[in-house]
Amino acid sequence: MGFLQSIFGGGGSSKSSANSSQIRDSQLSSGMSQQLMASQNTTRRELLRVVLRDTMNRHGIPTAWITAELLSTTSRSGERGVHWRLHVKHWDPRLLEHSVGLQNALIKRVLTFDPLAANWLNGISWQLSLEDESMCPPLPPPPTWTMQQQPRQAAPVEPVQPVEVDVIEGPVHIAAKGVDARADLDQLLAARDEDFRRHSADGTPPTFASTEPSKLGST
Repeated sequence: MGFLQSIFGGGGSSKSSANSSQIRDSQLSSGMSQQLMASQNTTRRELLRVVLRDTMNRHGIPTAWITAELLSTTSRSGERGVHWRLHVKHWDPRLLEHSVGLQNALIKRVLTFDPLAANWLNGISWQLSLEDESMCPPLPPPPTWTMQQQPRQAAPVEPVQPVEVDVIEGPVHIAAKGVDARADLDQLLAARDEDFRRHSADGTPPTFASTEPSKLGST
């Protein structure tokens, strides 16, 4: 019996020592893991805070209009992450209209700093936390939501002046232009006749007969 006791007793002591060592290693590993996780959470929270501030400054949005709340979450796979809740503090309909664009800009900037952010950023939500709701409009009539929205019209373009403007303004302008052209033609023909007469005086016979502007005017 003493021999059996010594065998079983020694084996039990060895197992107990091994179990204690495993527990200490597990506790040490768990402590280091928690410290690492806490450090990562701090870094991620600071990253999201800086991204929100810089993105709003870049797009000209006052930083007091939107604040953020960072919530610790756990994904379905058991990984720890962060949920980004944005609080709208100031009423401005442009924030709602461009909220999708702003959200996409925030996600793009986060991924620029940390390409692995998709693994720990578990979601983004918006919450209206207005300090003054007096400027908010009430709900419209029920049919408003199903009415087809009119497409946005482009900026007005300066109309092109039609070619027929001079004609539409009346025949007076056309007649006036015809009179000016007739006068120019008469002057040109008179100068030509004078040149022929000068050559005739020198003894050079003219090639063509003298032109009478008055007859052209009567036709």
